[in-house]
Amino acid sequence: MIDLHTHSTASDGSLSPRELARAGKAAGLDVMALTDHDCAKGVGEFLDECGAIGLTGVPGIELSAEVPQGQLHLVGLAFDPNDAALNARFAALLDGRAARNRAILQAFRDCGIPLAWEEVRAFAGDELVSRVHFAQALVAKGLAADVRDAFARFLGKGARCYRDRFRYSPADCIAMVHDAGGVAVMAHPLSLDPDPAALAPKIAALRDLGLDAMECFYSTYDVETTVALLRIARRLGLVPSVGSDFHGAPKPGIALGRLPVSRETESRLRALLRL
Repeated sequence: MIDLHTHSTASDGSLSPRELARAGKAAGLDVMALTDHDCAKGVGEFLDECGAIGLTGVPGIELSAEVPQGQLHLVGLAFDPNDAALNARFAALLDGRAARNRAILQAFRDCGIPLAWEEVRAFAGDELVSRVHFAQALVAKGLAADVRDAFARFLGKGARCYRDRFRYSPADCIAMVHDAGGVAVMAHPLSLDPDPAALAPKIAALRDLGLDAMECFYSTYDVETTVALLRIARRLGLVPSVGSDFHGAPKPGIALGRLPVSRETESRLRALLRL
């Protein structure tokens, strides 16, 4: 089995990169990618553990691209994690996240909501601080019922304490992954547009920019959605990908090793990733 979309404590997951690798092995995975948000900090540790336990590890990252409507997340896979130019681009994204975090904290203060940076930081440890950590702090203070509620009322796009951040264009995201020897995959496509008919031309435009694959098998997609996405991928010549978007505790309903794919799909993914 293959899972090419997971998160660790290097961004907003609850398992360390090494713990994540071991969890993937225990779940029966053969190939697994670590794709933290805007950050490849945990990739080295993850790959080391994968090698030690006999799991094929793939370096990855999840990038949020700038689009006028919806949300476009692109997963970069099988790139050189030591590529200097790529890591410089990643560093700019982390600077943008830091600026956004300061703006969110100020937004809570402006709303009269008592939330201290130390309370948010405590949920991230020494790693990247994301909106999930703000949500967890709100839950701990009794200001939200759970993470989902915190996003709905405070942190989701359009909510009163949401603040935007710097993102690269889709073309830049795809090019920088390719330049480092990797492949670009569209993550959870319905986030860009929930209507498959309207989504197809948008994916075609990304294909023309160099998109290699798209997630057709995703933890929250039903059979009908998966089939519709497979048809789009086939029509556009894109490799269908598989990703759970596992985070651990922040998304307790999502598990590793629950998305089996056909031998043909697995073979195409292995060829794309040069495994």
